[in-house]
Amino acid sequence: MQFGAFEVDLQSGELRKFGLKIKLQDQPFQILALLLEHPGQVISREEIRQRLWPADTFVDFDHGLNSAVKKLRQALGDDSDNPRFVETLPRRGYRLIVPVAGAFPAPREQAEAAPSPESKIAGRRRYFGLGILAVLTVTLLALASWRGVSRAPDTPKVLRYTALTNDDHAKAGPMATDGSRIYFNELSPEKGHLIAQVPITGGEVVPLSVPLKQPQVLDLSRDGTRLLVANEEGNGSSSLWMQPVAGGSPRRVGSVFMHDARFRPDGASIIYGAEHDVYSVNLDGSDPRKLLTVDSIPFSFQFSPDGRLLRFTQFNYRVDTMEIMEAATDGTGLHKMLPACCGKWTSDGKFFIFQIRHEGRLNLWALPEARRLRWRERALKPTQLTEGPLSFEEALLSKDGKQIFVIGKSRRAEVTRYDSHTGQFVPYLAGISAEGLAFSRDGEWVTYTSYPDGTLWRSKVDGSERRQLTFPPLRALLPRWSPDGRQIAFNATLPDAGVTWNVYLIPSEGGAPQRILPSEQSQIDVNWSPDGSSLIFGTQSVSNMPIYSFDLRSSRVSALPGSDGLFSPRWSPDGKYIAAISSQAPRILMLFDCSTQRWTELNAKGGSMSWSRDARYIYFQDWSDPAQLLGNRIVRLRLDSRKIENIVDLKSLGRLSTGTNMEWFGLAPDDSPLFARDISNTEIYALDIQWP
Repeated sequence: MQFGAFEVDLQSGELRKFGLKIKLQDQPFQILALLLEHPGQVISREEIRQRLWPADTFVDFDHGLNSAVKKLRQALGDDSDNPRFVETLPRRGYRLIVPVAGAFPAPREQAEAAPSPESKIAGRRRYFGLGILAVLTVTLLALASWRGVSRAPDTPKVLRYTALTNDDHAKAGPMATDGSRIYFNELSPEKGHLIAQVPITGGEVVPLSVPLKQPQVLDLSRDGTRLLVANEEGNGSSSLWMQPVAGGSPRRVGSVFMHDARFRPDGASIIYGAEHDVYSVNLDGSDPRKLLTVDSIPFSFQFSPDGRLLRFTQFNYRVDTMEIMEAATDGTGLHKMLPACCGKWTSDGKFFIFQIRHEGRLNLWALPEARRLRWRERALKPTQLTEGPLSFEEALLSKDGKQIFVIGKSRRAEVTRYDSHTGQFVPYLAGISAEGLAFSRDGEWVTYTSYPDGTLWRSKVDGSERRQLTFPPLRALLPRWSPDGRQIAFNATLPDAGVTWNVYLIPSEGGAPQRILPSEQSQIDVNWSPDGSSLIFGTQSVSNMPIYSFDLRSSRVSALPGSDGLFSPRWSPDGKYIAAISSQAPRILMLFDCSTQRWTELNAKGGSMSWSRDARYIYFQDWSDPAQLLGNRIVRLRLDSRKIENIVDLKSLGRLSTGTNMEWFGLAPDDSPLFARDISNTEIYALDIQWP
């Protein structure tokens, strides 16, 4: 079945756009199937409820249905206020408002009337004409096939990879080129954040002299004389500057604060993203104009070669998803393009190069922009250009179009412990590549997930008796040991689940993992009650959702009073309190008194928190100092006095691994801080491309 640019296979449960499979969870897909069965008709909310949610299924129906419809609209790139596919009829239901091809055809006629002699003669003429047409068609197809033998392939192909750098320093995009050099961002152990350059043929990496504290290159002007540069100002915001390539003092672009920016095609203005908004501003910072607003964080802005279209990526940090959006350059006609990230047009506009994440690795794909042979369906389908073992990010087309420059990354995270006695960071558990370490109550056992594959393990704290507990395709995150040491609760997802995380239990000795709740609401950050009778967890799929408690004896689910809009719950070891974080910025730490059933706001901002073993302290990454990068130091809050004590500054640690979807921090059995330090290898590569 087809509608718009989409194809739906009801039997396999697949939704595709331009031939590319779009992840859509089961319940949003079932809603789509129900709408496709009755195009143009109103499907009531009650009909959807009866079909999708059995009576014994745990779900807040209104939130669940709204969430499922929202996910469907996100997959289709639809807008509830200005729908192109799914229309909402308030208090009634939903309706598919687009024509459907191949939708449940009417029964064929049982018999046909006998043809008359005149119709037989006309039929012979028609068959004769069709025969000639068939011969011509076969001839043309054969000719096209014969010509295809000597032509270039119909899809682009990577011919070879060449490493351009080899200094073992961390590198990041965006990248830019003037045709002879590549400009990029690098983190040097000696010099910190800097902007560097390397010849397009490879060679020595040379840093640029940019007199800013935390510079990051964003773009290069078309004449190659000026770099567009961001400077980190704290609290996640950056000021915008223009730096002459030949050297000299940078000039600030007005009072702009943003998280990403690019030069517009006219060369006289800049487009930038701030919060959920996209703006245009003149080079001197004057005349800022809002172009559009999106649901998540917009970045990686790109203009089509003809200057008519704008594409960018929006990042939903709550559920760690990205999607490419498209609009006219004036901001009108905004819609979703692809469930992908960070695209670039080729200079001739024939292909759009983008990246897709799969199993923790990014690969490049190429989507043809126009069908040169419309009868060939495959001309619309994207082609995968790379396939491991490295993760390829930040594609940049060379000026001659023959190469794609990329950052190749081998992901690895080293578990590191801070020794307060020596003031040193030392490898922990033989420096395994892992995250989410959790310890048994007696301190003798540890469980963790390996990075980047997300496999659950357990072992003695000395690394002995190591056992693998889960296997692909299940991807685990944030395990927690039960108080009696017999079970491990963890969050996990499957490839077909999209971004939905569910809570699982598994015996610590090994066995089959069991999902505890049949729900499509994303359940994350599970924690045990100190007596082992209950689990608590937060949600991510819908904003302002509460923290839930699950009674393991009765299987009863209940919302924690007053917890709407909070996440990342942590039960204190003595069972008296539950700490959590507000989902909206600024991230305030909150404390729930289990005896009074009341929440108290702690005068602290942060994330990735852990209780001390004696329940007297909450350790967390401090986000309160605007002069510091997010989470750049670990502090602890003393519960009785509410005083905050500094524990360790993380500047000398290097980069924290962002892991599966967050920077992880925890505590060892002696309350010494543990981190996942990013030791990934990143270098710049040139990919030689053969184009059709």
